[in-house]
Amino acid sequence: MHFDDNSEEFRTDILRGLSNPIQKSIPSKYLYDHKGSYLFEQITVQPEYYPTRIENGILEEYSHMILENIPKEIILIEMGSGSSKKTKHLFDTILKRQDKLYYFPIDISFNFLDSVVTELETQNEKIRIKGIPNDYINGIKDCNSILFENNFKFDSFSRLIVFFGSSIGNFEINEARDFLKDVRLNMNDKDFLLVGFDMIKDEFLIEPAYNDKAGFTAQFNLNLLTRMNRELGSNFDLHQYLHYAFFNKEKDRIEMHIKSKSDQEVRISGCNKIFQLSKDETIHTESSYKYSRDKIQKLATRSGFSLEKIFSDNNNWFNLVLLKPS
Repeated sequence: MHFDDNSEEFRTDILRGLSNPIQKSIPSKYLYDHKGSYLFEQITVQPEYYPTRIENGILEEYSHMILENIPKEIILIEMGSGSSKKTKHLFDTILKRQDKLYYFPIDISFNFLDSVVTELETQNEKIRIKGIPNDYINGIKDCNSILFENNFKFDSFSRLIVFFGSSIGNFEINEARDFLKDVRLNMNDKDFLLVGFDMIKDEFLIEPAYNDKAGFTAQFNLNLLTRMNRELGSNFDLHQYLHYAFFNKEKDRIEMHIKSKSDQEVRISGCNKIFQLSKDETIHTESSYKYSRDKIQKLATRSGFSLEKIFSDNNNWFNLVLLKPS
């Protein structure tokens, strides 16, 4: 399934989200079409966006210690792989201990994934890459099927599943638990899961990361309207909306919204319903929950994992957490 082309599911989710009388919303996965994926890569290198920089630093410093916990030969699976730039620290460390590496990047943007895989294949002949254009859970199932069909003996290696970028924070807390439970169901007791968590800290440190001065986050967020106009035939006036992101202290999360600058009516091709947006009304497009050590421990336990190791920067702004099925 190529998610860039999955317009029927896109339409269904948009109609449902815009019909919510309490808070209009759109699932955050739709931010990541080809242009959205490109813009997100630009966000990650902005000076305000600390998560990527710090997570990359943790991987650079601790990759060898992370992998010391995994005695068997490693097959690497990455959920939401993006450009795979941070993952290269693991590539280098893994290939110091084994002759070749099988790597399965999973991403919902087929076109973006295809370009990344093509680039990676030219950089290191010891890495065997199979890009999986799917959602995360079905992507893991696809990886397992490929390994099974190619007669891999599951007792002879460990799958290391990685989930970087604090993407776990995009789930509601109960959704994060259910998601990790689903990941756990597709693992065995020799496998490991490495997850990035953005930690709770002062809002003056968090909010600028989602409101960069160069405006890439605003472009990323508002690109969703362009995508809907292009793929669903909607009539959003692109000049009548603003990017709006703030830290919700009560819920320990960043909320990203698209705010209407005026009273508006929106139509979607093939749908008779008219969607009303009032001035200053918002469409909620993404949340990013921030975690404490205690919340990470509770999430791991409730999802069927034991917490093996935590790797952090000196300020404890970001944690990489190694989990094992319990």
